[in-house]
Amino acid sequence: MAKVVARQVVSGSQELVWHVLSDFDRMSEWLPGVTSIEHTGGPSKAFGREHIVRMDDGLEVHHRIVAWDDSRRVAWRIVREVRDGRDVGSLHNVRTTIDLRPSAANTEITLTGTWSGGGPLGLIKSFTNRGRMKSDFEQALANLDKLMAGGE
Repeated sequence: MAKVVARQVVSGSQELVWHVLSDFDRMSEWLPGVTSIEHTGGPSKAFGREHIVRMDDGLEVHHRIVAWDDSRRVAWRIVREVRDGRDVGSLHNVRTTIDLRPSAANTEITLTGTWSGGGPLGLIKSFTNRGRMKSDFEQALANLDKLMAGGE
C-alpha cells in the first residue's frame, strides 16, 4: 500500500474549516484541477454520499464517502475514473482522508492518500502518481489557507 501525507496549519477555527470542507460544492475553490462536482446519491453531507468530480483535464472521478466524523474527519474512496466514457483508473483502493484538529485559534489539516498499485504497471503508475499527489495535496492546503484567511 502506497501512502502520501501532507500537513499544514491553516487560518480559522476547526468549525469554520469543516464548514468549507464539508460543503462539497466548494471543492473547486481549494482542490486543484476540480471544475465541478455533482451529487449522485446518498445523503448530501454524511457517510455514504456519492458524487462525481469533474476535472479540468476531462477526467470524471466517482467518489463515495467512506468516513464522516463531524468537524474532525472526512474520507472518500475512488469508485471509478472515467474519460470519454471509458474506465481509466489503474490504481486500486484509492482513498483520500482529511483530518482536522485544533491548533490554538487555527486548524491543523492532514491530507492522507493511500492506494495499491495493481500489478507491475500499477506499481510504475504508483511511483509516478506519488509526486503528483503530494504536490496536489500541498496546493490544496495552501488554497484552503488562503481561502480561510480571506474570511471563508
